[in-house]
Amino acid sequence: MTATTGHPAPGRLDFDDPVFQSDPWPLYAHHREHDPVHWSPALGSFFVFGHEHVRQTLVSPDFGTYHPFRASRRAFGPSMLDSDGARHTVQRAAAAGSFRPRQVGEAATRIVAPLAAALLDDLLPAGRADFAEVLARTLPMQVVCRVMGLPVADAQWLADMMRPLAAYVDHAGVELAEVVRRRQELRAYLLAAAADGAEHPGLLHVLAGNEELTEADACNNGILLLAAGTETTTAAITNLIARVAAEPGLFERLRRDRSLLPAVIAETLRHEPPLHVTLRFAQRDLVLEGVDVPAGSAVQVCLASANRDPAVHPEPDRWLPDRPRRPTMSFGMGRHVCLGMGLANAELETVLGAVLDRLDHLALAEGVDPRPVGRTFRTVPALRCSYPAPRPAPSSQSSERRTAP
Repeated sequence: MTATTGHPAPGRLDFDDPVFQSDPWPLYAHHREHDPVHWSPALGSFFVFGHEHVRQTLVSPDFGTYHPFRASRRAFGPSMLDSDGARHTVQRAAAAGSFRPRQVGEAATRIVAPLAAALLDDLLPAGRADFAEVLARTLPMQVVCRVMGLPVADAQWLADMMRPLAAYVDHAGVELAEVVRRRQELRAYLLAAAADGAEHPGLLHVLAGNEELTEADACNNGILLLAAGTETTTAAITNLIARVAAEPGLFERLRRDRSLLPAVIAETLRHEPPLHVTLRFAQRDLVLEGVDVPAGSAVQVCLASANRDPAVHPEPDRWLPDRPRRPTMSFGMGRHVCLGMGLANAELETVLGAVLDRLDHLALAEGVDPRPVGRTFRTVPALRCSYPAPRPAPSSQSSERRTAP
C-alpha cells in the first residue's frame, strides 16, 4: 500500500515505542521527504506528513471525522469532534459564542488572571520547584469550570474523572468498561449542573438550553470541552514555561518587553505542539501521492510534521521566536479547527504574564530535560524550576482575586 522509496525509515510508527515518544522528529522528517503518505499495518492506519498534505487532508471534503468505533466517540460520546456536515455545524455553533474574541478577552481578565494569581500565591512562597507542573495541571480545569458555569470547587474531582477518558484516547492501557463508567457519572453530574444553570450561567447552560441539541448532545459536548480545554492546555503551559526557563536570558527579556509574549508562545506551539496527530477517515476511494487510500480508511494526520516542514518554516528544528509568522497546524485547520484556540492562547499569555509579574528569574532545576515526551499528547515530564523569592502579586490581581467567585 506504500510507495517504494528505497530509504529505510529511522525507526517505526509505534505510539508505545520509547524512541517515538521521546524524539519523533527524525521519523517525521524521513516520511515528509520520502514517504509522505504511509500505511502502518501495525496501527491499521495511514499517516500523512508535511504541511501541504496535512493541510489538504484537514480542509478537503474527501476526509471526515465520523466513525462509529472512534476512540474519542467511545470516551466522550458522539460530539462535534466526530460529526460532519450539518450535525457538526449545529453543535459547533451552539458552543461558539463563548469563544469569540470579546468573550475570550473578558475571560482572560475575569477568570484566568485571578485563578492563576491565586495558585501562584500558594505555590511560589512555598518555594515549590514543581510550581509550573502543578499550575499547568490545576489551572486549565478551573478555567473550564468557570467558562462552563461549574463550581471551581469541583475542578479536582472533574480532573480525576476525566483522566481515564483522556488516557483512553491517548492509546494508553485503560479498560473501556472503566471509561464507560466514568462517562456515565460525568453525564449525571452535567445533567444536574445544567438543571441548576440559572444559578450558575455558563456554556453548559447555553448548550442545555439550545433547542437544536438533545440532552445527550449537551452532555457529550460538555465532556468533550472538559477534555479539550484541559489536556492540551496543560501540556502547552508546561512546555511553554519549560522553554522560557531553558533559554538563557529569555525570562529577563520578556520581563522587559511583554510585547514579545505572542511570538514566544506561537513559536513554542509550532516547535513543540502539545498534540501531534489528529484523526480523519477517507470518505471515498482516494489516491494520495501514488498511494491507494480506500474509502473508510483511518488517516492519522501528523500536525507536528507540518509544523517543522522546511518548505514553510526555514530551519524548522530551531526554536526562533523572531522568525516570520506563518501558518502552523498546532490547532488544526478547516471545519474542525480547534474552537478554543483563542482562549488557549489567551490562557498561555495570561499565565506566563502572571509568572513574570512574580519572579525576577526562572531557570530549569538541575538535571531537568526540557524536551516533551508522550504518545499523542506531548509534555515535559517532571518539570522542576529554580527561582528566587517571589514578589507580591500586583494589587490589581489581588483585588480581582478577592472579588472572583
